[in-house]
Amino acid sequence: MQNNKTDLYIELLQVSLGMRDCLSRVPSSYEWEKIFKEAKRQAIIGILLDGIARLPQEQLPPHTLKLQWIGMVQMMEATYRLHCERAGELTKRLREKGFESCVLKGVGTAQLYPHPAHRQYGDIDLWVMNGHRKDLMQCLCSEYDVHHVTWHHIEAKIFDDVEVEVHVHPSWLYNPIGNRKLQRFFHQEILARREPSNGWHESCLGFSVPSVEFEAVFSLAHSFHHLIEEGIGLRHIIDYFYILQALPAEKREMTLNVLKCIGLGKFAAAMMWVMREVCGMPTSDLLCEPNEKEGMFLLSEMMAGGNFGQERNDGKFRNSFSRWMMMVKHYPSEVLWMIPWKIWHKGWMMRGQLTVDS
Repeated sequence: MQNNKTDLYIELLQVSLGMRDCLSRVPSSYEWEKIFKEAKRQAIIGILLDGIARLPQEQLPPHTLKLQWIGMVQMMEATYRLHCERAGELTKRLREKGFESCVLKGVGTAQLYPHPAHRQYGDIDLWVMNGHRKDLMQCLCSEYDVHHVTWHHIEAKIFDDVEVEVHVHPSWLYNPIGNRKLQRFFHQEILARREPSNGWHESCLGFSVPSVEFEAVFSLAHSFHHLIEEGIGLRHIIDYFYILQALPAEKREMTLNVLKCIGLGKFAAAMMWVMREVCGMPTSDLLCEPNEKEGMFLLSEMMAGGNFGQERNDGKFRNSFSRWMMMVKHYPSEVLWMIPWKIWHKGWMMRGQLTVDS
């Protein structure tokens, strides 16, 4: 890579993650504006502000820009507090109805961050781990406006200020064999949470969070799904960085075996390349040998589309034929099952399976 805005941006990210002490040179005001713009595009404004706080005085951004940066992060901190409050409130409501749940992603994964309030948030994802879909649907429909239902989650208007997705399944894969194994892993984790010292715990914020072993599989599967569908950004990568930092060394081999079993071994190797080259993670902390070719493709996708691939300008958007053709070259066993799965899912919805356990 050339010594340009992208390099400085990556360097600042590594400073933010504690992987380096300072930038290689002092950015110009123009370069700082570019870094700020890219931070917004990737939804990691708060993370990079942590890096700015570590920089020596001579490398700090212009004062006006820094104040603007701080103002945006202060709003993010308020959003974090709101999400924590709502997640705790929803956990309590569902528990009173007999449903045990945990928070996926968002404020759940953020508990692994040094500054959880500096992670940017969208909606609240809550996984209900017991009961049947039919009972959960009846519970939600009796009190809230349920406006969208898929095989893996239910969107309901529960709060006026925060969007909520209640998950029946944490995530899924299009390949039926891989998906069956993934759902089996999730079911085993439900059983494991009942055992002492399993890593699942109730946070002091009033909601349950899964074990880091669960996160290491779920987060990567979730990121993979976003990659082949619409695109992922650096926010997903930073989530996985902190998950890997928290994952005990003796659990890495088991985690990698699960990922290989469900068909995500190559994607895991791509992520490891990004972890090493972009985040600066030591090789000793990686799950497996990095795959440079797939890692470079993954990085190019993140930089092209930003957070969730929302800012692409090459036409390779979600559900586009050009995106399908691009992805099938890299992950054919998953992508080729995408259309059959979508056809099945459409039929599942048309058969009125929205309130039937499956």
